[in-house]
Amino acid sequence: MYLFIANILLLFFGIGALVTLYLNKDSQADRAKERWLKLGVYFLVLVLVFSSIYFEQIKLLAICIGIVGLYEIFKAQSFSRQTVPFCHFVLFIYLSILFAFVKFSNQIPTDHICFVYFIVVTFDGFSQLSGQLLGKRKLIPKISPNKTFEGLIGGMILAISASLFLFHYIHPSIGSTVGTAVFICISALVGDLLASWYKRRCQIKDYSRLIPGHGGILDRFDSFMFSGAMYWLVYL
Repeated sequence: MYLFIANILLLFFGIGALVTLYLNKDSQADRAKERWLKLGVYFLVLVLVFSSIYFEQIKLLAICIGIVGLYEIFKAQSFSRQTVPFCHFVLFIYLSILFAFVKFSNQIPTDHICFVYFIVVTFDGFSQLSGQLLGKRKLIPKISPNKTFEGLIGGMILAISASLFLFHYIHPSIGSTVGTAVFICISALVGDLLASWYKRRCQIKDYSRLIPGHGGILDRFDSFMFSGAMYWLVYL
């Protein structure tokens, strides 16, 4: 299963590289460099996460992500003028998600964890590519200005289609696999929007610069954290 997923992801990254070449042909050098940096770092993050899953160290990675994410939450609050009750509420929600995410990394079989992350990555990657190529109608501009309906639909179609290649590894039927993939995509979107909403409330652009080309640990792992937490709650 792991080798099969790795081959699919290499194919997807090849598609991503071709789309990046197309988008960069009329772009300024700085913008083109930024796109390549983001794609390259994204690939390294994927290698790290899948290696952690394969070598059964995903719980350790989940804890590390959670600790750094907590630092980013506090850092965002330091720039915020929100009330103390609001900050406590956000902290409670984050710690609840983190608790469920760590449980997910510890109690869910590794092949299922791999499946969840694969769907999240496929949905996230192709949502961005579809949005950049076809996006016209904004999804929720006040929370996430770059997300579009076209990107959402493109990401879901590709993620659901990709899940069909793995149904015999995870679920006994195609219907349950598709339903699980839809659930993961929706959870990934909600997690992403929650992280973006909190940034807007704190009036910051990025959580941190710990990951070059990305908006911090939370920006990179928000979808996976929330999807994993929801998967643990529903499918355990």
